[in-house]
Amino acid sequence: MADGTPTGFALRIRALLPSGWFPAPPATGQVEAAPVLNAVLQGFGNLSAWVWALLAGTNDQTRLASMSGAFLDMFAADFFGTTLTRAAGEGDDALRTRIEEALFPSLGTRPDVVNVLADELGTAGRVIEPRNATDCKGLGSITSPATGGGYGYGTPGLRYGSRHAPFRLFAQLPTGSTDAPSPQTMARIAAVLPAGTIAWVQCTPVAIEAEVNNDFGGDIS
Repeated sequence: MADGTPTGFALRIRALLPSGWFPAPPATGQVEAAPVLNAVLQGFGNLSAWVWALLAGTNDQTRLASMSGAFLDMFAADFFGTTLTRAAGEGDDALRTRIEEALFPSLGTRPDVVNVLADELGTAGRVIEPRNATDCKGLGSITSPATGGGYGYGTPGLRYGSRHAPFRLFAQLPTGSTDAPSPQTMARIAAVLPAGTIAWVQCTPVAIEAEVNNDFGGDIS
């Protein structure tokens, strides 16, 4: 690799000068025989080293994988405008990850909805599909929870499914309150839902266990 230091550039410029005009560069430990010439060439060397470093840094900014700082912010602004900006205190790697996810989004599956909930809340929510047997299973009761896997009809705390409710899901968000979900959360859920599906979203005051990340399956096939 070329020596990009000021001294490296100064030596290369000195090597281009006609032989005999000036003394040869000193070897290691020797005294410079042409200090004025060396001072002039070091000035050119400093400028050249600065340009070299600028070019090297600019080259890094031509690829998303190596961008940093303001160049990463400009990349996000070019592609997404004001919809994707750096959060307060957010580092380059975190912002780069969000940009990559926005550039190549995974859409239309249940895991996408689950991932949006986890990203928004910092913890997993619960997604229930009425036509998904893994979510609703058979009929049971609190007194016989093993029946149907502990899911039931008309029993508080249990649930049941229906083949008459396709193309929809229920999402429970452990926000710590029963307030309506934020518009941002709803917009992000809507952005990853398959076309023609409905999501009913509920905030809950207590933490809930995450569901298995199954696809929408028969509901969207």
